[in-house]
Amino acid sequence: MKNTLIGLLLSVAAASALASPDSSAASYLAVPNASASPKASRMIARIWHGRTLASKADAYEKYLSDAGVAKMRKLPGNLGVELLRRNQGGNSDFLVISYWTSIDAVKSYAGSDYAKARPLDRDREFLLDPEPEVVHYEVVRSGAR
Repeated sequence: MKNTLIGLLLSVAAASALASPDSSAASYLAVPNASASPKASRMIARIWHGRTLASKADAYEKYLSDAGVAKMRKLPGNLGVELLRRNQGGNSDFLVISYWTSIDAVKSYAGSDYAKARPLDRDREFLLDPEPEVVHYEVVRSGAR
């Protein structure tokens, strides 16, 4: 997995102790009922990263919102979606964090190989070096406060 993605994800998740440069994406996947918590199930965050040229970022943001985020929010088991954007130099990075009731809900959306990214039809027009995988986390705590 790309170091850029790992860096962005760790910034978002504030979980720097979980990563090492040699880690594979599989080590970041949430496993059903693997939590040390006595709770039977936790909400799952599915995190995708993409990068485009800054000159295409406004158009990609609209496309990503309309073709991806809006549709994902309507799926059974989806609890919401956040779309983040960071402009840096001549590129723009996007993170999509979708929240799901369970790994099974993620699988119903993404299939049994749920760590694989699900590209949108026009992603090739926009994305630089598309990343083939996404990561999943159990949500331990949420909220902006």
